[in-house]
Amino acid sequence: MEVDVEKYAKTAVIKLSGRLDVNTSPDLRKAVFRLYNKAKYKSITIDFSEVSFIDTSGLATLLEILVAAKERSARLTLSNLNDKLEYLIDDNGLTAFFSIRNTGRERVRD
Repeated sequence: MEVDVEKYAKTAVIKLSGRLDVNTSPDLRKAVFRLYNKAKYKSITIDFSEVSFIDTSGLATLLEILVAAKERSARLTLSNLNDKLEYLIDDNGLTAFFSIRNTGRERVRD
């Protein structure tokens, strides 16, 4: 999996590509916590438009990131989810917990 971070004035967009699984989810976790802790970003969007697979460890990492966002009064948005990821989140009863936007990256920057 590749993790590409684009930083803007008050927000960061993390664009993922590849598989988010037990082997790669620590990379996402590190990237997000670096933005929260060192750069002090209060709004992070994770773009899933190029994610081909996610397993339960990837979902657990998203929950861990969500809890950290709430503790920091930060905002976490999931963007451009494919049908499989939307189903995984919905099937586990997590849809109400996440802010989800299926828009283009330009609209996510606001």
